[in-house]
Amino acid sequence: MVLNAGEVARGLALALEAAAFAARNRRVQRRFVDALKVTAVGMGAAHALVFVAVFLPLALLQAGNRVSAAALGHDPAQNALALLSTRQAMDHFLSTLPLLALDIVVHVRPGVFSGVFFAALDEADPEYAAALRSWPRRRFRWARIRYAAQRLAKRYLMTLAAAVLGRVPYVGWLVAPAGSVAMMARFVGVPAAGAVAALAAVSRDSRRTALFVFKSLLASRGLARDLLRPYFAHLGAKPEQQAAFYRANESALVGFILAFYLVVQLSWIGPAFFILAQAAAALFVARRTARPPPYTPGAAWEFADRPAQ
Repeated sequence: MVLNAGEVARGLALALEAAAFAARNRRVQRRFVDALKVTAVGMGAAHALVFVAVFLPLALLQAGNRVSAAALGHDPAQNALALLSTRQAMDHFLSTLPLLALDIVVHVRPGVFSGVFFAALDEADPEYAAALRSWPRRRFRWARIRYAAQRLAKRYLMTLAAAVLGRVPYVGWLVAPAGSVAMMARFVGVPAAGAVAALAAVSRDSRRTALFVFKSLLASRGLARDLLRPYFAHLGAKPEQQAAFYRANESALVGFILAFYLVVQLSWIGPAFFILAQAAAALFVARRTARPPPYTPGAAWEFADRPAQ
């Protein structure tokens, strides 16, 4: 599906409206603070664990290196350089730790973020919230595992094929650019993808910009799935249905998600913006999806993967 510029713009405008709505609503604010407390505890625990497991042993090794150098008379420079390199690598990892901790909290305590979502939905559309809440949560753990394994196998096979074809004489160098254009064309169309690829080929700065935009478009789907998890879970949408729902609403969702994507990536304050986006997602659901009927035993929601009206 090629992105529709008008739908992307509407999704972006809805994101800004939803964020403002969530930020000024007192009930949502209370849920936001509750979720932020849980997330902060998770980030603090992860930080402490990494410090105890990695940085404390590194500090002890550095001290031991200096002591042994003084006692045995050997040159500590080589060992010190290796330890310094390890410390720098771990410092880089530590900068991404808050987002990793957030991802863990999202999966371990989904009810915290579901509470933020429903607090906003209760304020935006109480009837929709009541109908959606009446449906029992369904997790589909094995279906998610199977779907993730299939996606991982597909990506591995595509990478392997690209590596093999890239070694073909004379034409192998075309494999990576052609693959990039084919994937980007899915979002912006073949002419625009070809133009971006041509510009990236002649300009290093344009290449970095194009790569960043493309990665952001791909990452937006994962963020959208996390934000829409309360909606999907209550209606029992399987991973395949979720993917179909995303394709049907892709342009609006890309605009909506990109409004939050950059700030969510910020190390220590990104989780707060994720929680705000979780509340804003309720407004997206209320505006862009059909309201489900109240749950009756044995019912199945047949329209979770259809285009939003």
